[in-house]
Amino acid sequence: MIKIISDSACDLKKAYTEQNNIGIVPFNIIINEDTSLKDKIEIQSEELLEMMKNDSQFFAKTSQPSPDDYKIEFEKAAKQGSDIICFTITSELSGSYQSAEIAKKIIQEQYDVDIRIVDSLSASLGQGILIKKAVEMIQQNKSLDEIEDYVNKIKLTGKIFLLVDTLKYLEKGGRISKSKRLIGNALSLKPILKLENGKLDIVDKVIGKKRAIKHLMKLVSTEKNNAAKGYEYFVVHADSKQEASEIYDELKTENNLPFDIETISPVLVCHSGNGSIAVGIVNTEA
Repeated sequence: MIKIISDSACDLKKAYTEQNNIGIVPFNIIINEDTSLKDKIEIQSEELLEMMKNDSQFFAKTSQPSPDDYKIEFEKAAKQGSDIICFTITSELSGSYQSAEIAKKIIQEQYDVDIRIVDSLSASLGQGILIKKAVEMIQQNKSLDEIEDYVNKIKLTGKIFLLVDTLKYLEKGGRISKSKRLIGNALSLKPILKLENGKLDIVDKVIGKKRAIKHLMKLVSTEKNNAAKGYEYFVVHADSKQEASEIYDELKTENNLPFDIETISPVLVCHSGNGSIAVGIVNTEA
């Protein structure tokens, strides 16, 4: 048997993870420095977004799952006689991968279990698509080696374009200075960031959200044209359902959307802020 485990940055619905027996290791959401809540267990995205909208002084940050958090999930699977493939958010943005590796060493000293840790080089449903493909391969009785080789291959094609509606959280995350935030807000600049090969960088700044969405779709279209075949999209948002739905409908004609529109998980909302939209593309036939 093969057990899939992931950190909570994968943005998969609870119904899907339960149906496919996927173990989820939550991040921690730390609110105003004094309250720590388990991502998607003790706090949901909608609650976090309400806090952001209603309190101008609100501040939230995240902390990665600890090795002990992973150890608990790994040990459950090991006791059931399952080998493990574990997916984490890109190691460029979090220490979740390192925590999983530490837990792997501890568990393998105690149990005869094969554990593979996959740095997704991605986040959100970019990570989720890898998990979905692993689920399908397990159902096809593929081996752990085959699954690991395949997901490590297609993850290199993954790209996410993230439109940020407010510069506030980029400043808090240290990606821009206060002066750039003030100038950007005055000009109504909307940054577009690209997550590729695990690294997140600002690639464009566009005046106004409508223009920014059009430019976002142009970037996605360029990536699609560069993909020979087999690409799959996903659309996620944080309190931008109408715009996300319009993007989804535009992409839906190509029938390459394995997931419905999802709300970005609390751990990612802390960094993107309310009003953000992301579109991802993965070439699953790479």
